[in-house]
Amino acid sequence: MAGRRLARAASGPRDRRRHPRRWAALIAVAALAAAGCGGTSPPRSASPPSSSSLPKTTLIVCGVDGLAAKCGNVWVPQDWAHPDGPAMPLQVVVLPATAASHPAAPLFVLAGAGAQAVGDGAALILLDWAAQAFAQLNQTMDLVFVEQRGTPGSGLQTCPGLENWLASPAAIQAAARRCLASVSRDPRHDTTPEAVLDLDQVRRALGYNQINIYGVSYGVTTGLAYLQRYGSHVRAAVLDSGSLLNVPEEQLDAAHAQQAFDQLASRCAATPACARSYHPAADLATILARLTAHPAQVTVPGPGGQHQTLTVTAAMAAGLVDVELTSIQTAVLLPAVLHALALGQWSQVIAKSGLTAADTLSGPVSLQDVTIRCGDAWAAMNPATVGQQGPSVFAAEVTIKAAGFGALCAVWPHDPGVSGTVRSTVPVVFLNGTADPGDPPASVAGATATMPNALLVAVPGIGHWTLNWNPHPGCLLAATTAFIQAGQPASPAPWDACTRALTSEPTPFPAP
Repeated sequence: MAGRRLARAASGPRDRRRHPRRWAALIAVAALAAAGCGGTSPPRSASPPSSSSLPKTTLIVCGVDGLAAKCGNVWVPQDWAHPDGPAMPLQVVVLPATAASHPAAPLFVLAGAGAQAVGDGAALILLDWAAQAFAQLNQTMDLVFVEQRGTPGSGLQTCPGLENWLASPAAIQAAARRCLASVSRDPRHDTTPEAVLDLDQVRRALGYNQINIYGVSYGVTTGLAYLQRYGSHVRAAVLDSGSLLNVPEEQLDAAHAQQAFDQLASRCAATPACARSYHPAADLATILARLTAHPAQVTVPGPGGQHQTLTVTAAMAAGLVDVELTSIQTAVLLPAVLHALALGQWSQVIAKSGLTAADTLSGPVSLQDVTIRCGDAWAAMNPATVGQQGPSVFAAEVTIKAAGFGALCAVWPHDPGVSGTVRSTVPVVFLNGTADPGDPPASVAGATATMPNALLVAVPGIGHWTLNWNPHPGCLLAATTAFIQAGQPASPAPWDACTRALTSEPTPFPAP
């Protein structure tokens, strides 16, 4: 699930379990100053009630970006192993069914990593997208959005400098210890299993028996983990751009990114206008060879009219390409960008991108994100074996990240994460883009062995988040809507027709 990736981008929710941004924002300053930790949490009483005396959940009429909604908090234990201990509120928003006096089972929309279900002013709000995409479903069923524990609105805590993979292991661990000494709530409980217990508490608090699920990216992890524990309460699920719980997606990232890049290069070679002007594979090889020998010094605009010089390494450049492969709309720009960089036109590319020094600064890291990555099986990484997945220009980048996470997780407290096989007869549709550099169709290939009513749909030419980062989402949305309405095992026919249409209408490369 490609590394909890969807949205710090203004165009979509977070995750490919990493955070896709415009390519230039991945060029990072070579070292980050160690700093203290910060965090925000929703207001609460000095002594939050224990779970045995939790306030009754009451949703009040509210407006969310002009949408008529109901908003409120559902209280859950901070530690489900001690349900009578301190509790914490989760922010919940419901878009009520618009045309039915007796709504059908609701649709729970599960966000990708770091992507708030409701969102904040700076990022695309998943609720806005879902309200449009699932408008037909919303006529007969509530749309439910839950801010997962450890995200804004539900106990967010952050620290800077936790993912500075260029630092030494000792420095990474020292930053972690400083962070942990400063926080007000133990982040060890911000796990996927605890989030699943929270989600079922929301279901019960809102009075639902069965629910439908749409999960995207890390939301697929949450959805599968909910199926694993509470499958009897799931009517149907659409899981978009994720991996099975026991697939080490992060470990496979270098191989998957190479596959996506090779597809892009092959499509360019088969497109006359692109082939005449660009050679992505050769250009990327040239760029990485030069940066390996001599990292580039790149000047970008800084605050107060000042400029800042950044050092760009080969691993950073590979990471840049990896992130741009996430969305087909940015992937088709890569042949031209790589050609310009191979010609040494860093200044021109940066000027066109609008990159500033502020874009290169590493922002605060969610402690929940660290806890989940240190616990869930899909996020497990071994730097010694990254290269064994096959030749990949992305191996160095992934190896550096794997070593950094290894150092961080060695000192990071975390309860067990999710793992294992999901056995369920619930009707499920898996959507995975064939050009997804993190969660390609192979990541769910084994699902039907233990989920006999699952249908696997490989969406041709599309990267991550097939229902949004897709220039022609109409047929996929229509098939998704019909499937959730029916709540029965999916017929392949409408999905096959849709994928054939997408094959015949690939996203074009821009004119050279």
